[in-house]
Amino acid sequence: MLSNKILLFVLIILSALIISCGSEDTGVQKVLPDYNDPAVVLQEAKNTLGENVRFAYKGFFIPDSGVQIAAGEEIESKDSWGIKFYLLTLKNNKLEKYYESELLEGSLRDAMVKKMKFPDFMNELIYYDSQDYFLGSGGGEVFSYIINFEEKQVYYAHLFSGPGTGVSLFLSNNLSDNLSNFFVSNFKRDYPALRMASKDVDLQ
Repeated sequence: MLSNKILLFVLIILSALIISCGSEDTGVQKVLPDYNDPAVVLQEAKNTLGENVRFAYKGFFIPDSGVQIAAGEEIESKDSWGIKFYLLTLKNNKLEKYYESELLEGSLRDAMVKKMKFPDFMNELIYYDSQDYFLGSGGGEVFSYIINFEEKQVYYAHLFSGPGTGVSLFLSNNLSDNLSNFFVSNFKRDYPALRMASKDVDLQ
């Protein structure tokens, strides 16, 4: 009779422990988003940065084996206008900002944005070109950037033209020879007579 009471007591204690543990851990594991799905990548970038995000690409942008997402945002307010580039990384199952560029001239509307791999770099880079968005019949400008998230560098090329001035190309001074050649050869395909400019201009 005593042994039955002891057994009953032990079962009650075990039941209480099981119920107590169950209340702290529901057993439901958080399911991570499918970062191999481009639509999911874009939505997760918007969840982190806001609805102004216009593109988001998963890639290998820094020497890290975790999830890395490059994203771009267009900012248009009373005080600010332009574009920003970000790198998001996954920490504790949550996307966080690893890098944020300064506000750059340009628009993501009708622009070309893609991942690129250059021989000089182990990591992937983001290439941006505003194309003909800022061009008109009387001239205009093209903004082009290469974003190196590993070195937190923005490489810049600015093509501009106007009546009687011809077509000129300015390059930032942080470019390697290979990146300079890349920008120049890209623009010369469309503007064979372009000349190099030693100073940048602001057409605003």
